[in-house]
Amino acid sequence: MNLTENIKQKAKELGFSKIGTTDTSPLSRESENRYYEWLGEGYNAEMDYLERDVEKRLNPLRIFEGAKSIISLAINYSPGWIEQSKDKNLAFISRYALGYDYHKVVFAKLKLLFDFIVKETKGKAKGKIYCDTGPLLEKAIAERAGLGWIGKNGLLITKEFGSWVFLGEIILDVELRKDTQAKNLCSDCNLCIKSCPSGAIIAPGIIDASRCFSYLTIENRKKIPFKLRNVLGSRVFGCDACQEVCPFNNNVPETEEPLFEPQKELLSMPLEKFFILANKQFKEYFKNSTIKRVKRNGLLRNITVAMGNSGNKEFLLLLKKASKESDSIIRKHAEWAICKIGGNRFANLVGR
Repeated sequence: MNLTENIKQKAKELGFSKIGTTDTSPLSRESENRYYEWLGEGYNAEMDYLERDVEKRLNPLRIFEGAKSIISLAINYSPGWIEQSKDKNLAFISRYALGYDYHKVVFAKLKLLFDFIVKETKGKAKGKIYCDTGPLLEKAIAERAGLGWIGKNGLLITKEFGSWVFLGEIILDVELRKDTQAKNLCSDCNLCIKSCPSGAIIAPGIIDASRCFSYLTIENRKKIPFKLRNVLGSRVFGCDACQEVCPFNNNVPETEEPLFEPQKELLSMPLEKFFILANKQFKEYFKNSTIKRVKRNGLLRNITVAMGNSGNKEFLLLLKKASKESDSIIRKHAEWAICKIGGNRFANLVGR
């Protein structure tokens, strides 16, 4: 077998679900224009880092001088069918965050694959490894490498595993055989657009992050927009609404990676317990979870909103405690939740 095939075989042995290769040529003019338009509309919200190193994002050669190939890899994280509880007293957590921190798992596998490549090339290969880091448009690269296509919800969708995949890349100064770009199979389906609770999917493939609950509950360090709090429901970390309705996400096999198996406790954790964990044991409990990204204050902010949406008066004691927090954002969201539970007709004026 040649080097490309050897790499693909090794990647499968390491547990990657899909692998494809592409060159390091700049992304298409269409992709470039769409990205600039997206930034121009401010759809990246407060994610200012997406405005930096734009030339590198659009042209992989600017990331790594002498680069010739990009290996794009995907690993299935699907926990299988999960009946997410409709109980408003239980915290909702996006599926991708139910297991071990994927950054650590995927990066470790990428490092092993890169070490294999170096050995196969007798130490000549040089490269860079990425897993949701660095100035690389991962989904566009994965699409070009044949792994799948970018759906109308802005996520990479694969035939075999839907959008339940984590991505990783290795940029190399070694030339590999290039795979064929994947065909978009969304057709006239618009289920993801219709299902978005906050109307964040402005148009097919165009997401307004400032309305997206995944952004608002994780990346966002400020207040959750007042008009969207009622719609947030019990979501405390992320949102899977657009993925849950995608036809390609049906009947996806369960992940073969043990570390991605959901922590049962997180599947049905009461908001009250989540509040206590976030308040007292955040760093220790979430040290190996992607949930740590939201940080303690962000998680408490989200939980107070979820408590308010539950309407459960038993949460008032904890919310009153939160309303005395030193962080003004937590205080304001707690005040809003208290008023909502109490049925205060002025609740829409509190906690702005």
